[in-house]
Amino acid sequence: MIVLSSFLIVDKKWLYKIRIGVKQMQYSKKLLCLVLFTLVSFTSVSCGNDNSYVSEARNSKITHAETSTISLMTSWGGVDSKAGCLTDLLDKFENENPTIKVSNQSIFGDEYLPTLKTRFASGNEPDVFGLWPCSDIKYMIRANKLAELTDTLKKDSEWMESFKGNFFDMTTYNNKIFGIPFELVFEGMFINKDLFQQFGVKIPQNYQELKNAINIFNKHNITPIAYNATAEGSYIYQNMIASLGGNEGVEKFIVNNKINNCYIDAMKYMKELYEMHAFPNDLISITSEERNNLFIKKQAAMIVQGSWFAAYFGKFDKTVEMIPFPAMGNGSSKIPAGLGGGTFYISKSAWSTPEGKENTLKLIKFLTSKATSDYLYKESGLFSTLNVSMETPYNALAQQSIGVYEKTLEENRCAIPDHIIDRSTWEKVIVKEFPRYLDNKISAEEIWEKALNRLQ
Repeated sequence: MIVLSSFLIVDKKWLYKIRIGVKQMQYSKKLLCLVLFTLVSFTSVSCGNDNSYVSEARNSKITHAETSTISLMTSWGGVDSKAGCLTDLLDKFENENPTIKVSNQSIFGDEYLPTLKTRFASGNEPDVFGLWPCSDIKYMIRANKLAELTDTLKKDSEWMESFKGNFFDMTTYNNKIFGIPFELVFEGMFINKDLFQQFGVKIPQNYQELKNAINIFNKHNITPIAYNATAEGSYIYQNMIASLGGNEGVEKFIVNNKINNCYIDAMKYMKELYEMHAFPNDLISITSEERNNLFIKKQAAMIVQGSWFAAYFGKFDKTVEMIPFPAMGNGSSKIPAGLGGGTFYISKSAWSTPEGKENTLKLIKFLTSKATSDYLYKESGLFSTLNVSMETPYNALAQQSIGVYEKTLEENRCAIPDHIIDRSTWEKVIVKEFPRYLDNKISAEEIWEKALNRLQ
């Protein structure tokens, strides 16, 4: 009866025709027995055939029953240039691992970090997540929320050695490794080279040349620098800090219980550019997307952005280039660089069971593999830290910008300020107060005094 019921679900129409035939032949007992015997035999053969509909349906039910789900949270969601790539990659991972499903809970934009922190605080943390190294990671480690990966990496030396440089130093705390440093990011100034050529403007290599360029573009009604009062807009301020202080100045941001002078001086240079009308008039109200579009649509000559900005331009577009931010003072040009949101961690709760440990490890290895690196570079312009050559550039700008980074001497690469300063303090004090500072309603020293009080 069970076997017959299973078959009836598979093909009721065929059975119905047989039953009608049987009825028309006056329910011949011999024929009915023969039909039933055939049905049972056919069903038994079908269960042993992996290509049959019945087998697929049953395997689907078994897979569903035995499937475990991993929750993944990254900043590669929404309109992020890597969002579509992540969806495709997770489809591939699930096809290769049919007993594992991935719940993609990625979020785009400024809401990502607050949402992630809220989930950890409420005990609803994702199994695997991506986050640039920052003070929040240290809080999670102190709260015993993250899996330690040191022994796992040592046992799999091939995986660990696939990463170049000393990037594991950025995910190591108290000599223990907690994160996989996959995504390389760096910042600089992007220029609309065609606008510079059209108006005969010299590409600035120092601060004075930058001011000269601003004056010329203003005369031609071109917004000199696309900037707005948001966390992402603050990249120009961060590049100034890096140029003035270098890596030591950025990282040792407290000197004698006060903020390092490079953080104060950079604010004063920002005020000077503001008074020169270097920025959009509506810098307080425009969104980050609107700011980017000013540059993309050639309404602004310059913008300070991250390496991921290359993904916004056409494959063969050579009208845009990336340069190091013009040198401030007597120093050399600097490039703030570090690890991006593709730095992956596993939560302690997911790591606590053998199945969770095995499955999350499979996912994180897949996300940091050479194949994934090649795909993301080709499709979204992501630069990975893997020790591999990137042969198929996303576009001309991606290839040109990675060249700028690689040509920059190691001593001229420095930490990114908002990776060093507590991110919530950076956004809720520094970024929030910046418009008031530009309008002379608060001093640079008063802003940083507020920030340091919050940090303490």
